[in-house]
Amino acid sequence: MNDVVRGTRAWLAVGLLAVGVSASLLALTFLLAPGRWLQLGALAVVALAAVLGGIRATTRAWWAPTLGGALLSTFALLVLYASPPGRLQVLPDRESVARLGDLIRAGLQAADTSRPPAEPTLPLELLVVGGALLVMLAADLIALGLGAPAWAGLAMLALWIPSIVIGRPGSTQGFVGAALAYLLLLAVSAAPATSSRRRRSPEEHRRRATAAATIAGGVIVVALVVGPLGTVLPGWSTVRLPQVGSSTGGSLQLADDLDMRQSLGTRSSEVVLSYRADPALAGPLRVFTLRDYDGETWSREQDDTDLPPVEAGTLLWPTRDLTPEPPGEGEPSTTRLDVRLEGLREDRLPVPVMPRTLFVDDRLTYDSRRDEVVRAGLTRSGMQYSMEVELLDLTDDTLRASGEDDPRDVAQYLDLPETSRVDDIERAAREVVDGESGRYDQALALQNYFRSTQNFTYTIDVDPARSDDAVWDFLGSRTGYCVQFATAMTIMARTLGIPARLAVGFLPGTPADSGEYVVTGRDSHAWPELYFPDAGWIRFEPTPRVQSGAPPAWADPFAGTGSTPFIEPEPTGAAGDLGPLPSAAPVPQATTAAPTDTTPGYLVPVGIATGVLLLGAAAYLLRRRLSVAEELRPEAAWAHLRKRLAASGIVWTDAHTTRQAAELVAAEIAARRGGPMDPAARRALVDLARAVEDHRYAAAPRVWSHADLEQRVADVLREVAAATPARSGRRG
Repeated sequence: MNDVVRGTRAWLAVGLLAVGVSASLLALTFLLAPGRWLQLGALAVVALAAVLGGIRATTRAWWAPTLGGALLSTFALLVLYASPPGRLQVLPDRESVARLGDLIRAGLQAADTSRPPAEPTLPLELLVVGGALLVMLAADLIALGLGAPAWAGLAMLALWIPSIVIGRPGSTQGFVGAALAYLLLLAVSAAPATSSRRRRSPEEHRRRATAAATIAGGVIVVALVVGPLGTVLPGWSTVRLPQVGSSTGGSLQLADDLDMRQSLGTRSSEVVLSYRADPALAGPLRVFTLRDYDGETWSREQDDTDLPPVEAGTLLWPTRDLTPEPPGEGEPSTTRLDVRLEGLREDRLPVPVMPRTLFVDDRLTYDSRRDEVVRAGLTRSGMQYSMEVELLDLTDDTLRASGEDDPRDVAQYLDLPETSRVDDIERAAREVVDGESGRYDQALALQNYFRSTQNFTYTIDVDPARSDDAVWDFLGSRTGYCVQFATAMTIMARTLGIPARLAVGFLPGTPADSGEYVVTGRDSHAWPELYFPDAGWIRFEPTPRVQSGAPPAWADPFAGTGSTPFIEPEPTGAAGDLGPLPSAAPVPQATTAAPTDTTPGYLVPVGIATGVLLLGAAAYLLRRRLSVAEELRPEAAWAHLRKRLAASGIVWTDAHTTRQAAELVAAEIAARRGGPMDPAARRALVDLARAVEDHRYAAAPRVWSHADLEQRVADVLREVAAATPARSGRRG
C-alpha cells in the first residue's frame, strides 16, 4: 500500500486518472451513436481533475477533494442539464433537482428500450457524463485520497462493464489509453518516498485498504445496477440459441432442439456474418424453421432427400404466384444483399424472410416447404454470396383480406402437444383475442399481448417447471426470453386454428463504420411465422422491444394503415419510441402502458450478487496483501524460519532465547555438514536473531526491508538443505 501522493506527483497522478477515465469513455462508442456525449464527458472529467488537484494542493485532508468535487459536479449537472428550457439557471432550486431526477429516469428508460447503438438523447448524455464524473471521483479518492492507486483500476473498469457484459467489441484506442494511464499512475505512485514522510501503522494501512476496496466495489455495483447503459441494454438480452463457447475453431451452430425449460446460457460475441445492403435491410435473416413441439422441446422433422437444385437467377420463394406486387407497378421493388460468412457453421444459408434470387458459386438445393436454402456440407468462413431481394408491399389491409382456406400441406402446423394444459392454453388465447374473428387481428392481438411490458418481462432466467406444459408455465410466470415468447405465440395461434411455426435465425446486427452490418452470436433470435393463404408464411414479433426492436411494419398497430413496404425501420433508441401497447390480458389494468420503473427487476439481484463477489474477491486479496505485509516484520520472518527448520528436524523450545536458538541451529547444521556453517549463512542466522531481539526490546529498532529478511531466511534454509542428505523413498 503506497503513501498518499503529494505535490507535483499528485498533479501528475490526477492528470493520468483523467486520461484513463476519458479513454475509458471510448468503451461506450459501440453502445451509443456518435454525438457530443464523448467530448462533453472528456471535458467534464478534465475539469473535475483540475478541481481535485487544486483542492488537494491547498489542504491535507484526504476527504476534502472528493467532497468538493462531488458538490461542484452536482452543481454543474444541475445547471447544465436541469435549467428551465431556454435559459441557464445558475442557482438551482427544488424544481431543478426534480428535473434532473426526471432526466435520469428518462435516461434509464431510453437505455431499457433501445438497441445499440442508441441515439445519444439528452437523458442518455446525462447518464454518461454523470457516470464519468462519478468514476473520476471514485478513482481519485482511491488512488490519491486513500493512497491505493492499484485499486483505482476497478473504478475505471466500471465504464467497461457494459461492453464486457453484453459482448460488444470495445475500443482498442480506449483500452490502450486507459491501460497506459493506469500503468503510469502505478509508476508515479511507486516513486521513492521522502525520508520525512510519516510511516503508517499496520492498522492505518488496513483501514485505508478496506476503505479503498469498499469504494471500488461500490462503484462496480452501481455500474452494474443503475450505471449508464449498463446491462439493461438489449444486447445483454440476446438468446440462448447458438450453442457456442464449447467448440473449437471458433465455429457457431444454431441449436435445433430448443428447450423451453432452459435459462439463457453462455452467449458468444464472435462475428457470425456481415452483410451490406442498399438500402440496409432491417429485417432478420432466417436459417431454418421448426414444426414439431412436444410441450417442452422443439425438434426438426426429417429432412427431405429429393430437393431441387438452386439454379442461378431463379427466384426462391415457396409460392411465387402469391407474391403481391406493389400497386400501380408491374414489377416489385428490389434491393441487393451481399453476405460474407464468418463464424457460422450451418448446412443452411441465412436468407431474408422475403422472395430472393441467390447468386453463389456453390451447389445448393431449395426446400420450398420450409423455405430453406440447403447446402451439402457446413458453411465455411469467408464464404460469400449475393441476393436480389424483392421488397413486398405487405400491409395490414393485405393480410386482413387474406382468405382462410389453408392448403393441405400446412395442416401439420396445427398440431398441439399432448399435455394436461393444452385446453387451458386455448381458453387463454381466446381471452387474449377477445372476440377478434379475423386471422390477422387475432395474430396482432397475441403479439401485442406478449410485447406489453404490463403483461410480461424479458428475463434471461426461466422459472422451475410447475406443470407438464412449458407454455402454460410461461403464461403463469410471465418471464422469459425469445424462445418462450415465440413458442407461446406459436402454440396459442395453433389453438385458434392458425397454422404456425417457429423460425430461427439472426436479428439485423450492428452497423459498422464500413457501412456493413455485423451480426454476432448474440444476435441469434427466434420468432413465430403464421400462415396466410394469400401471402404465405408471415413473421410476427412477440418478444418485447428490449431485445427484438420494432415489430414488422405490417404487424405494428401504430404504423398506420397505408401502404408500408417490407422494410422494417431501424430502432431509433429514443425514449418515446416505444408507444403504449394494448393489454389484452384479462387483468385489471389500463389498455395503455403507464410509466413504470424502467430498470428490470432481475438486474437488482444480479448486480448485488456480482458486487458481493467482487467485494469478496477484493477482501481476499486485501487479506493476502496484509498478511504479506505482516511477514515483513522480524517476528514473522523468525516464525517462518522456525517452521521450515522444524520440517527438517531442527527444533527448539520456547525456553530458548533467540541467541540460544541460533547457536542450536548452527550446531545442528555443523554436525550434519561435518564442519562449520558457511560464513554467509551464519551471518544471516545471526542477523535474524538480532533483528528479533531488537524488535522485542529495543526502543528504536532497526527497520528491516522485506527483501533483506527474505534473503536471510533463504540463506539459512539453503544451508540446511545442503547439509541435509536427500531422503530415499520408503519401501513397502
